[in-house]
Amino acid sequence: MQDAARPQAFACPKCDAQMRIQRHPENDAYRCEGCHGLWLPLMASEQLEERAEQIDTARYAGTSAPEPRTLACPQCAHVPLIRMVDAGYPDIHFESCKTCYGRYYDAGEFREVSEDPSFLERLFGPG
Repeated sequence: MQDAARPQAFACPKCDAQMRIQRHPENDAYRCEGCHGLWLPLMASEQLEERAEQIDTARYAGTSAPEPRTLACPQCAHVPLIRMVDAGYPDIHFESCKTCYGRYYDAGEFREVSEDPSFLERLFGPG
């Protein structure tokens, strides 16, 4: 579900480096050139789940401390991202925008979440 109007790059909400678009048949993804985090637009997490190993090639660093600041959506300028955490797996989380429903994953987190298909179901209920 690619949108021709999507920008080619965003500023990373975590480190401010450029996030460049990666085109895939199912949907687009944006990879940060600095911290290697991923921004996935609406529905991209579900549509790209099967490609997680190809898309999220960075090594997962494990438990990270909570961000000292609230991250802002790179797509919806200044909308704060909400941290999503499963109590059963507190070391794995992502940030989500309540306006555009895009998601930000730290390097390696999308691959980790994709390896546990019940993770998103526990957060949001059966699809």
